Amino acid sequence: MNVTPIPGLEQLPYAEVWFHEIDDERWREASSAARALGKTGLEAWTTDRTPEVVAFLQERGYEEVRRYVISELDVAAAADPESPAHELVTFAERRDLAPALYALAQIAYADQPGRSETRIDEAWHHWGLERHPADTYFIALDGDRVLGYGYLEHEGEEWQNGFMAVARDARGRGVAGAIKRAQIAWAKANGVPTLRTANEVRLESMLALNRRFGYRTLYEEIVMRGPCAA
Repeated sequence: MNVTPIPGLEQLPYAEVWFHEIDDERWREASSAARALGKTGLEAWTTDRTPEVVAFLQERGYEEVRRYVISELDVAAAADPESPAHELVTFAERRDLAPALYALAQIAYADQPGRSETRIDEAWHHWGLERHPADTYFIALDGDRVLGYGYLEHEGEEWQNGFMAVARDARGRGVAGAIKRAQIAWAKANGVPTLRTANEVRLESMLALNRRFGYRTLYEEIVMRGPCAA
């Protein structure tokens, strides 16, 4: 069981933990680990495939704070994407854009539903930039101005659409669609069998974009917050 401060929300009184199954002993173990980190509560992740976890936590005062739709694209079966409507480069081609990407990340992460208190610090340059393949890190530009970015990430054989950020005044202008088209085209060209993505249920425009590209819903992840065991 891995109990950690919440990335980007380390200042909150909650520690993050996943429960694929739960009982009183597991909950108390996680609670003890959270208290050792100076936290008084848990941000517990589970899925709609394990409703017994949700019921267990609700009985102990936990409430749902976020929910994510997990979707998957069969890359080979997907239609060939049209050419992006915005100029795109990769981080491999434009490493000089790192400061602008960082500035956008500091805004975009906090703009997510339920994440307004997120604080992005210099550690982002590792986990949000350098750890991802630079040739799959797509950046939308207007001249030299960064309009948005999105990257692919992989663990073992599984590839995922990672975090996507779009500047506030560029939202609704097709930037996200341009980046996603480039990601799908790269996946097709490089023999990636499937792409998975996670989107908060309140991001209706992104969910609609996924459906247009052929992603199908697999399940939902549920995030709950509540107190540590007494």
